[in-house]
Amino acid sequence: MNANLVMVTMKQLKSEINKMKSIKNTKKQKYTSQIDKIYNNYKKVEISEDMKKQYNQLNSKGTELIKELKISKDKHKLETSIEVYIRYLKASLFDFEGKTNYLRKYITSFLFCAILFLALSPQFYGFILPVLFFLPIYLGLRGVKKRSISGFYMTMSLIPVAIMTSFTWIRYGINAKIDPTGAVKAIVDSGVGQGVAEKLVYIGPLFGCILLVFAALQLYRGYKSKDLFI
Repeated sequence: MNANLVMVTMKQLKSEINKMKSIKNTKKQKYTSQIDKIYNNYKKVEISEDMKKQYNQLNSKGTELIKELKISKDKHKLETSIEVYIRYLKASLFDFEGKTNYLRKYITSFLFCAILFLALSPQFYGFILPVLFFLPIYLGLRGVKKRSISGFYMTMSLIPVAIMTSFTWIRYGINAKIDPTGAVKAIVDSGVGQGVAEKLVYIGPLFGCILLVFAALQLYRGYKSKDLFI
């Protein structure tokens, strides 16, 4: 089954957006440009039988939005509704094209990044930093599984601190080669036992490099799968 019905709905939606006086022209151009791009992608899509229900729901939401644009005068609400529906169109396209495996890949890289961050950050930043990020990690993971855009942003917020932690460990590893005794003492002073500290001198920087790889991988996969979220 082709996507002609949704494509007709997109045309009507674009027409209604252009008629609206409450939305700025720059916003209109942004929305219509996005709809045009999505429209061209839907030309190539074939809807399988198991996706028929989702396809009908997608079209119903579009017709409801068109009615809302004709009736409502609340500018903020209308802009939000248009943006949500555009995200819904993009996310559904992934489903129709069978590309939802991007979600699994993103979750995998995020989990490895989160685990390494929680394990490596306390040695230099104490337990406050991982504790602060524990809730966003947990809520972000739940949100991502539900394909929530807010959950996606929460998980992506981990990347900067993960990179910071990885660079700290890598820099520590470089310094440890120059002054191994001082490097061990720095970790012992943070409350870690002597034996563990001696092992961390070598293991920590190695895992810091691995964390950097997973943070970069999460960033890449996040970019590739960002349109999966609504």
